Amino acid sequence: MPIIKPTVRTVFVHGRGRSGPEAWPLQAAAQDPDHVFLRRTGRADQPERDADRVIEALGGRGHVIGHSYGTVTAVLAAQRRPDQLRSLVLIGPACFDLARGGRHVERHVRALAPVFAIADDPEVTGEQFLERFAAGMGAPPPDLDPATSEEVAARMRTTPAPWEIPLRADTLRLVPTLVITGDRWPLYTEVAEALAEKGAEHLVLRNTGHRPQDTQEGAEAIARFHAEHSA
Repeated sequence: MPIIKPTVRTVFVHGRGRSGPEAWPLQAAAQDPDHVFLRRTGRADQPERDADRVIEALGGRGHVIGHSYGTVTAVLAAQRRPDQLRSLVLIGPACFDLARGGRHVERHVRALAPVFAIADDPEVTGEQFLERFAAGMGAPPPDLDPATSEEVAARMRTTPAPWEIPLRADTLRLVPTLVITGDRWPLYTEVAEALAEKGAEHLVLRNTGHRPQDTQEGAEAIARFHAEHSA
């Protein structure tokens, strides 16, 4: 009788922006039936809830990849069920709880904590909230129409601040972990270096920004890491 190999799924966890395949255009283009692109449910991302969705989506032992805010969900899934993860890939990690004390991380928290503090203030419009959030990130205000501003702001206002999600430092020694960053954001580099001290492997892709997964080099790095941990 033919040997039937078990399905090995890869679950992709999006960041604050797009979700589902739209958040992973290069990977989605491969049309791999074993790729599962987590979609946002409800109005906002909730890492504590979504970690359980990741574990369910794996359906056994597989790989988990998270980007930016989604890395918090990915690490939560890994620490809850390390036995179900063959590998963990964290891209541009927002795992700030594991990097507290770092100069860039603390500056980031100081800049954005006041923004999250006014998330429930009805007198702050969606446009104003996004402007303040962008300023805290050191970015220009988004160019969105009022309706879209309200929609995006409503999602972000109900999303927990990433540094408030408790993460366990031993997780990265229990699950083979690759952290990928570009070289244009010192904040995420600092987080990646903190994760490397806790057992992860850190790969810097030169001349890339916050989405190195959109480059061929990034996709190849992920494929190599999965091949090394496919058993």
